Amino acid sequence: MLTKQNIHKAYLLISAIVITAGAFLIMNLGDYFEPRGFLSFTVQSNLLTAIGFALMVVLYDSEGRLRSYISFSIIVSISITGLVYNLLLVPTTPEALPITSDFPNFSTHFLSMALALIGYFVFEKKGTFTIKHILASMIFPLTYWIVFVSIGERIDYFPYFFMEHPVIGWPMTFAWFGIILVVVAILGLLLVSFDKGGVPSALVRGRRRGE
Repeated sequence: MLTKQNIHKAYLLISAIVITAGAFLIMNLGDYFEPRGFLSFTVQSNLLTAIGFALMVVLYDSEGRLRSYISFSIIVSISITGLVYNLLLVPTTPEALPITSDFPNFSTHFLSMALALIGYFVFEKKGTFTIKHILASMIFPLTYWIVFVSIGERIDYFPYFFMEHPVIGWPMTFAWFGIILVVVAILGLLLVSFDKGGVPSALVRGRRRGE
């Protein structure tokens, strides 16, 4: 039977397949992410998104709270991928290609983010996101940062220039950490605001309280 629930499940599964294909294809683009492509935040956040979509299908008929945490965390993590790549890496990193250059690049840096946002806005129940969702969404990006800042020098590999403390120094490394933390918080707050009725509605309510 063609119901909204079945359409949503099919959307999640197809999206998971497309995103997984893009993630594995981008690991085979010569020197682009090689030799340790799997360790890049781009690949890991895309695979996390694909796994999250699959889990949402498995959990579809269960209580929706866990599904809402998965959806929120996916949106925040994959949005960080798109924003960091297009705003920081493309302008400053010679090997970073514009997203229109090929399907794997387009898929991992734009399409996956679009699929997560469309899935939420079209299918997901609204009004469930809270500050706890923001805190939960910080677990993956902050764990990723801590791990590679800690072991990067030992394995002679830093995924991104803003983690490379032997080159940019600890003060600048922590400054970038703060920036990323703020970006995550802002993305989370925007998403919670939209979920509760949208940023315009929130602003109107704020003005009314101030009158």
